[in-house]
Amino acid sequence: MKNDNSNPKALFLSTRGNIYPDSLICSGLLAVELKRLACPHSVEGRIPAPVPLDGNDASYSADKGNIGDLCPPCAAQQLANLGHWQGYKGQMYPDELLPLRLFKCRQGFWLVIPGLLDSEPTKINLD
Repeated sequence: MKNDNSNPKALFLSTRGNIYPDSLICSGLLAVELKRLACPHSVEGRIPAPVPLDGNDASYSADKGNIGDLCPPCAAQQLANLGHWQGYKGQMYPDELLPLRLFKCRQGFWLVIPGLLDSEPTKINLD
């Protein structure tokens, strides 16, 4: 399993306030819930690339976003922007992450995709 921490595809938010790259969570290296095994929805221990939501796809549901919005295939829900959750249960997140679209994965973890703004959900802007 390949783990590249230098260029995270997603950032996972822990209940303790830590932020982890997808390579540590999807691989199972840090996720006790995964029993040290790679997530069955991962691709080589990494989060799958976000794809546009397709209303004809059997896995589509409105709680993942609107048709055409980018969403990781392993997402169970889209939860607005991370800023909406600032202060929830005492959690504080870095300002640069607040405009990002927040997802809950099928394993129950919260995550954001770098460059995927909630205000522009159809493109990833890494500028």
